[in-house]
Amino acid sequence: MSAPAAASLSAASLPAAGVPRPLAQALAAELVLASTMLADLAYDLGSDGDTLRRHMASLQRIDHVTQMQLAIADLLRDADGIGGIEQVTLQDMADRLRAFTAGQRAA
Repeated sequence: MSAPAAASLSAASLPAAGVPRPLAQALAAELVLASTMLADLAYDLGSDGDTLRRHMASLQRIDHVTQMQLAIADLLRDADGIGGIEQVTLQDMADRLRAFTAGQRAA
């Protein structure tokens, strides 16, 4: 993006991460779509008893990934940034985000 084009973006159209709001919304929609696709895949795999027994832990990790994707989508859709990390319900993810953002502030 050229400097004049970047300068013409208003602060209201940019979330804290500097991603234009329409792109953040589109990325959130893509994450929801990917999450749905993964959940459908996990359901299909889990519907076979042998696969379910052999790969239960992996199927649970797929579920965890889909929850992470949905949490990221929620953060991207949060237009005013009020919810922030506090809205993330996955404790391990929230802890990583807090640690990362604390490191960014310290740098």
